[in-house]
Amino acid sequence: MITYLKGRVEEINENALVIEVYGIGYEVFCCSQQFYEQMESKASVTLYIYEHIKEDGHDLYGFRHKEERELFKKLTSVSGIGPKGGMQILNTYTSQEIISIILSADSKALNKVSGIGPKTAQRIILELKDSIGKMGLYGTELLQAVYLGTSTQKDDAIEALTALGYGAADAKKAVSAIFDDRDTSEQLIKKALSLLGL
Repeated sequence: MITYLKGRVEEINENALVIEVYGIGYEVFCCSQQFYEQMESKASVTLYIYEHIKEDGHDLYGFRHKEERELFKKLTSVSGIGPKGGMQILNTYTSQEIISIILSADSKALNKVSGIGPKTAQRIILELKDSIGKMGLYGTELLQAVYLGTSTQKDDAIEALTALGYGAADAKKAVSAIFDDRDTSEQLIKKALSLLGL
């Protein structure tokens, strides 16, 4: 089993890299469009590998971090989600966003992923919600911060905007439009006010 590949990027294709390791070229499908688009040809790279072996092929999927690979394995363990589906989810959202979506049971966000219907989105949440927090992805404290902090930041910002006289629906819409889980409540409020024209 291949755990990781460390070599030189020889080709950059639409959704894969060709990495040369000691004279052998490996085609590796990558989960992040931004990653392989920005990767310079001939650059040295280390990718953690997931091998998908089937009757008519042997595909390699590459990830920048072990945690991304573990999340991918969790996603593909769900019935109806193959490697391509797992990659599609990781191409749409960051690992932290996926964790937050699953922990908060946001099936609508998963529906935005191409090929993920309502039933599949519900299945992902149902099967992974309990186990995702036990994976050790980015540490338990950060997982809790993603899950709990996201809600608190949003609620604080919406509450502040309504106190300033904005309607609850407008406040919620503005905060959702500019939301970034890295922002503090104060930063969210400032951004929302800017969006609302104050």
